[in-house]
Amino acid sequence: MGQSDLSEKSLEFFPDVFADIINALLYQGEQIVCAENLQAAPTETLYKSKSGNLRNQFHDVSKYDMQDGKIKVQYTLENETSIKSKTVLRKAGYEGAVYREQYDGGNIFPFISVLLYWGKRPWKAPKSLEQLWGQSEVWEQNKKYIDNIQLHIYEMTHLPKDVRNRFHSDMRIIVDYLAEKKNYEPTEQKIIHLEAVLQMLKVLTRDERYEDILPKLQIEEKEKGGVTMCELLDKYEKRGENKMAQLIQMLLGMNRVADLTMAAENEEYRNKLYEEFKII
Repeated sequence: MGQSDLSEKSLEFFPDVFADIINALLYQGEQIVCAENLQAAPTETLYKSKSGNLRNQFHDVSKYDMQDGKIKVQYTLENETSIKSKTVLRKAGYEGAVYREQYDGGNIFPFISVLLYWGKRPWKAPKSLEQLWGQSEVWEQNKKYIDNIQLHIYEMTHLPKDVRNRFHSDMRIIVDYLAEKKNYEPTEQKIIHLEAVLQMLKVLTRDERYEDILPKLQIEEKEKGGVTMCELLDKYEKRGENKMAQLIQMLLGMNRVADLTMAAENEEYRNKLYEEFKII
């Protein structure tokens, strides 16, 4: 499992964030799922490989929505940062495994899987079995007999404003920041899960500064009773200014003026210089 997956899971695992995602995306902001009714569900299922051996497969985050002591619905969040053409087949495997377990047990409930796509490019891969197979002769002849499993995909970096407005948890901060980019205007919303938010921002933006500022923000969180995105970005920008000041000083001291000019214009080259001089 990649570091990106772990970072996304760490925030989504919190019941308030999980419920918020489901309500905002599936139920148009209506508060259908309550955080207090959620219980952790298994994230591992088994399947047979080509060799006939049992292998395990993992969901990212899965929770039961409970009602009167019974499972009402099982919701699963899957995360992708890159486009994979056969993702719909993986969903079919998850779905089949969950219902097979119900066949052997007593409790029967619906399984709903949601794919959160964090990539920058629009999702162009097949979203259903029909799209995967295309307009083939076999599909056309048998489509009324084939269950057309579909992916419920939400492109999280491109959510429109009206959808983002449905979020109330820390996820609102994440989706606004990713969608608005340089035009992002932070609000006074307090960050509830500070470390998880910073870790997610670090991985999605590939910027180590988000992790670097965590200790200082944790101190502020204790002193003030919370931290806003405005305060987070203030620390983030100061961290960047300090790193750049160190780099300028070192390059000037070595008379590497051409490198300094390139560093000012090219972020990738600047990051290489940070690594060269071990500026963290």
